[in-house]
This record gives sequence, structure tokens and C-alpha cells, in this order.
Amino acid sequence: MDEQTVTVPGTEAAALVVPILAASLAAVLAQRKLLAWWIEELLEPTLFSKVLTSMPESASGPEPS
Repeated sequence: MDEQTVTVPGTEAAALVVPILAASLAAVLAQRKLLAWWIEELLEPTLFSKVLTSMPESASGPEPS
């Protein structure tokens, strides 16, 4: 049997969309990390930071939803 080529509809579109979505997700994760650091810096001198870090969900408090 000779070789056959199959073209799946949407393959080219996925090749364009997936990298854009990946970059967008990476940007959101970087923003989240920066905001977490910034909030921790703001709360550090307050008693509230001790309450957040003492929560059992994680070392830095509950995960955002």
C-alpha cells in the first residue's frame, strides 16, 4: 500500500491558537506571582500576615479561586 496523507481540519488553526494561548497563560501566571509578592510585601508588617500564614491550606494562606 502506498503512503497516504491525512489532513485533519483545524490543525493549522490550532498551530496558530495554541502558542497564543500559552503565551497568554504564561503572562497571567507571571502577573499572579507578582501580585502575590506585592500583597505579601504590603501585609508583612501587619498582624494580618500572621493570620494568613497560619491557615492550614498552605504556608501563604488559601489558594485564590
